[in-house]
Amino acid sequence: MKELIFVLFLIPSLLLNENQSFIKQKEDSLNVLLQSKTDSARIPILLALSWDCRNAAPEKSIKYGMEAIDLASKYNDYVNLAKAYGFVGVAYRVMGKYSESIDYYYKGLETAEKDNIPEQAGFAHLNLANLYIYQEHPNLAFENIRKAEEIAKKEGNKSMLAYVYLFYGRTYTLQNKLDTALINYQKSLVLRKENNQVPEQATCYKYIGDIYFQKGDYSDAKDNYNKSLEKVDKQNDKDLYAHILNKESLILAREGRLGEAKNLAFESLKTAGQVQANMAIHDALQALVEISLKSDDYKSASEYQQKVIQYNDTLFNQKLTEKIFSLEYQIEKQERIAKIELLNRDNAIKELRLKKIKTVSIALTSVVTLLISFLIILLVLIRQRRMHNRLLEEQNEEITMHRSSIEMQNRMLTETNEQLEKSEEELKRIVQTKDKLFSIIAHDLRNPFTSLVGLTEILYNSTDRMDKAEIAEFTKMINNSSHKLLSLIENLLQWSKTQTGTLKNNPVTFSVRSMTDEVLKIYSTQAETKGIILKNNIHEDLDVFADHDAVAIIIRNLVSNGIKYTGNGGSVTIEACRRDNNIIIAIADTGVGMPADVVDKLFRIEESFTTPGTNAEGGTGLGLIICKEFTEISGGTIDAESTPGKGTTFTLSLPADEK
Repeated sequence: MKELIFVLFLIPSLLLNENQSFIKQKEDSLNVLLQSKTDSARIPILLALSWDCRNAAPEKSIKYGMEAIDLASKYNDYVNLAKAYGFVGVAYRVMGKYSESIDYYYKGLETAEKDNIPEQAGFAHLNLANLYIYQEHPNLAFENIRKAEEIAKKEGNKSMLAYVYLFYGRTYTLQNKLDTALINYQKSLVLRKENNQVPEQATCYKYIGDIYFQKGDYSDAKDNYNKSLEKVDKQNDKDLYAHILNKESLILAREGRLGEAKNLAFESLKTAGQVQANMAIHDALQALVEISLKSDDYKSASEYQQKVIQYNDTLFNQKLTEKIFSLEYQIEKQERIAKIELLNRDNAIKELRLKKIKTVSIALTSVVTLLISFLIILLVLIRQRRMHNRLLEEQNEEITMHRSSIEMQNRMLTETNEQLEKSEEELKRIVQTKDKLFSIIAHDLRNPFTSLVGLTEILYNSTDRMDKAEIAEFTKMINNSSHKLLSLIENLLQWSKTQTGTLKNNPVTFSVRSMTDEVLKIYSTQAETKGIILKNNIHEDLDVFADHDAVAIIIRNLVSNGIKYTGNGGSVTIEACRRDNNIIIAIADTGVGMPADVVDKLFRIEESFTTPGTNAEGGTGLGLIICKEFTEISGGTIDAESTPGKGTTFTLSLPADEK
């Protein structure tokens, strides 16, 4: 453990300062050169500073990039303007500001396409593809890679084409199409060799090694990792260097060379710490867990596993933030499109008003002309005067028709605007509902899986060294996590059916007493464990006309909640009666109860939450949402009443059998 603390906190901080010192020296030399340049001659130096600072000092990278954007705009240098937009986007990406990053990528793409700069357009598409690969959106990634491929082949740009094949390989790897990915990595490597791009060859060899590693071909994987180590720029690409070391440590561990594996894993961890590469640090810690388990050092394995869990949370939150930002950007894009449509409608209204004014002016001119003619030939051309009058009436009718048409169009535009506002509110509600669902899944689904993976891995690797008590304890923990996970998945499946419209309502007549007896049998063992009495006071002659499975799910959820929040010695009671054409079912417990503000939130997905039971039982936050939606599908209603410290009563109203 002392070795871990030393690597994580002491050595990385010293070497990070050394690495930053190297970058600072390079930045200072460029700044000296920058001082000697004026106007447009400063642009290439500013771009070099922006690119060099993107990882170590992204704020400075943005500062230099924005100054380059201003100068390039001033001197109409559109090639460097597109490049500067891309560099600023990369810096924002490093900072985790993904909305700004994608915005600048698109600005660079728009500039390149507008001013016919195909090379910069190709690299802008590659930047977007890289972002979508990282966010695990393969379809969007493929769309941008194909556009970059078309440009690279048309322009004969082998360097860009090498990136295209590399990104194809990464995207196919994301889809687990390993053979196709390998072919593309090899194509990229051939082009890198033709261009004599040594650091880029290191990247290709590393990804090829990853494919063989995933296939379990450790010999070929090791050969490619060694080739990558020979060519990697260990000073400027420490992230890649750390990943290669980590993979080689895993191969050594699986060959039984645990001492060498451990040394390489520590070297990988140290190197990743120098550039704060969270994913590489996570992978190195995971390798140390595997090595410690193989060395029977369970204490160290447990300590390293805790560090892995911490980095899992960090990486998960980072990916979730990226997806939220991506979704927000799509919403903003839709809102901009809506605003543009509104502006187009405003312009159409203005054009109609101009036509109206023009029509009125023509009519007035005609009237004046007719009046003058009338005064001149009044005594001679009476018949002609009548014809002019009729013409005037027809023109007035036409003006009236135009006015009516304009008013109708105004009403249509008003209705359209109202529909757009309603659509915007509905879109916001949908996004809020999805965000809440993502939050539920992220919190409740990830923890059981993390626990299951960690526990089963330790159990798998250490069964022959554990006694029966330890194995029983691990098995109990795995069983608890599995039950919680199964409950969450069942609730999510039922809820998804109500959201997608695939749930069918098949109402039949059935006995309330028989159905509730079946439910109470299911939970009798759980109730006995907590010392809770289950009572069924429903008469045999009460029948309902509803979907049997849906009502059973509702009753199971409510009884389960009653047991969960009732302490030892309490009770859960089911009663029912007929009221007009409905059967009223009440499920009451003597548990902890809830305040009124909590009761008001029970059946709303946007307010979904869960609290531990009296024995610290977990929940999903979806049970009561499913109860409400299933009740409404069955043509009924559900309500809740609760008093803190005394208990809670849920009341169902369902259609009675028409006898």
